[in-house]
Amino acid sequence: MAEGNESASFALLDDCDSTASARSSRLYSGFVRERVCTDPGRLDAVDAAVAQDLRDGLHAVVVGDYEFGRNLQRAQPGHAPLRFLLYARCERLSRDEVDAWLAQQDGGSDAPSIAGVAHVAKSVSREAFDAAIAAVHDALRAGDSYQVNYTYRLNFDVFGTPLALYRRLRARQPVRYGALVALPDGAWVVSCSPELFVEKHGDVLRARPMKGTAPRSADPRDDAAAAAFLANDPKNRAENVMIVDLLRNDISRIARTGTVRVPALFSVEPYASVWQMTSTVEAGWRAGTTFAQMLRALFPCGSITGAPKYKTMQLIDAIESTPRGLYTGAIGWLDAAKQGADSDVPGERQAGCGDFCLSVAIRTLTLDAIGEGTAGEGADREGATGAEARSPATPIAGRRRGTMGVGAGIVLDSVAADEYAECELKARFLTDADPGFQLFETTAATRADGIRHLDRHLARLQRSADAFGFRFDREALRREIDARCAALDGDDIYRMKLALAKDGTIEIVAAPLKPLPAGPVGVLLASAHGFAPTRASDALLLHKTTRRAEYDRAWQAAEALGCFDMLFVNERGEVTEGGRSNVFVKLDGQWVTPPLASGVLPGVMRGVLLDDPALGAKERALTLDDVLNADELMICNALRGPMVARLIHG
Repeated sequence: MAEGNESASFALLDDCDSTASARSSRLYSGFVRERVCTDPGRLDAVDAAVAQDLRDGLHAVVVGDYEFGRNLQRAQPGHAPLRFLLYARCERLSRDEVDAWLAQQDGGSDAPSIAGVAHVAKSVSREAFDAAIAAVHDALRAGDSYQVNYTYRLNFDVFGTPLALYRRLRARQPVRYGALVALPDGAWVVSCSPELFVEKHGDVLRARPMKGTAPRSADPRDDAAAAAFLANDPKNRAENVMIVDLLRNDISRIARTGTVRVPALFSVEPYASVWQMTSTVEAGWRAGTTFAQMLRALFPCGSITGAPKYKTMQLIDAIESTPRGLYTGAIGWLDAAKQGADSDVPGERQAGCGDFCLSVAIRTLTLDAIGEGTAGEGADREGATGAEARSPATPIAGRRRGTMGVGAGIVLDSVAADEYAECELKARFLTDADPGFQLFETTAATRADGIRHLDRHLARLQRSADAFGFRFDREALRREIDARCAALDGDDIYRMKLALAKDGTIEIVAAPLKPLPAGPVGVLLASAHGFAPTRASDALLLHKTTRRAEYDRAWQAAEALGCFDMLFVNERGEVTEGGRSNVFVKLDGQWVTPPLASGVLPGVMRGVLLDDPALGAKERALTLDDVLNADELMICNALRGPMVARLIHG
């Protein structure tokens, strides 16, 4: 799907158990309007308007912030929204059909496009987390609550399309309550929630609260032991049953008398990185109850507040440092009420509510609309991009910011260190997701001297690994490099490539370096050979990744024409770099090179030359005219060093 097609709102509600015979996934398209409620006092009116929309043949998707639910319980206005997105079409899909639709929107490939998150930063420090847990313990000892669900936020940059990111997360954690929603304002919701909040099908109301977590293991025995531990652990069972009792009480407010029951207690379910404990609460739906009345009784879900709900939400307000937003709110669908003979609910002729299904919005990312800040913000001279270069809230032109919440249920015997580890465990479905590329370094190496400028290469690799959350053992790699260099034959110069995968796996490949012909190397203009401009806002250009098909195609085409490389320009017409080199031009006696803000890799040799006082090179934006009128032209990379170049026209 084209990244710029922001106005085409759609919603995919994605059930991994959907089959061809029972299509339970839903694709909503043909956006008509949005009804938003921020004042709980207007909820009945908005609900009535949506009910009329449904009777008129539209289809509703519901997206509600946690804080709207909090305000609903207090009957006070605020700014948090409950959004009803109304669409002309709703198509039921099987899992295979969802797979095919997502692939079609993502360029037609079975494999997801490159996408992920970078510069992930917690909204609380470890010290602040411990202090918050201590404050929760004080409240528990004072009798203000029995359990508090404490949460914080992860803030990050997003690269790739939201749809491709959803495909990658979906493959990692298939769930029954997935959601991909392109909102009308250009923001997105990407959710892989495993937790049902509440659903109504005919006369049956059902909730499945999730409370209790244990880590998964790659070892089958350890994994089975973790599941067994969770199923029988008194602490997790106590937390779970507290929330079950809370949900039973909430549901009884809209259920037919005597119908509330718990058909399943302490079930343990496997997910990508954790085991989760769930229980099921069911009841008979009280005829004539509206969707608004259901929300007043149940929203937000007790599994993400604690018990008792009202007082615990007050504690959450006092202790948590940032609003939750959509995290721990609700996402789902609402159908039109069946009328008269079509209804299987006694008394449905009265004003009432159709079937619905809402998830608890956990494992849920909210992605802002693409930023409109100043191009190139957040990049220093030699590649320190991201959190250390700007505020997490600073919009970057052409880039997208995102937020995800994580949390844990705190009881009196909870240990802060254990709860912190649980939060990090829950975040792994995002932070451990493979973005679809590797990081790599290519340089010259000899047996006698090892890798040229090794410290610079390792520092750049470390920066990129930190940015994208790649595991990286720097000293282990240094030892492996030393061993590989010591095993090289003779005194020849070798081309050595170091590749780092997301999980920390390192691959080192070495081959003899072929010398270049004597004299200046030729360079061509990529734009003259059909190559599209790069985007200065493309954060991946600041890192050496295996996402470089266009660059490889360009230098290989140049090589076939007897040249060394092609020079690219960005969307602003600024010269950026070659497919395998950085570029320097001499203008009026001064060497200059494009800044990273133009969309340039902080090349190792580029850094060496910029740090050379004898060269005196500076950074500034360059145009094609600058290159065409340069006194001298030089390109460089870590493998070949600086090379005198000449521009070849044609």
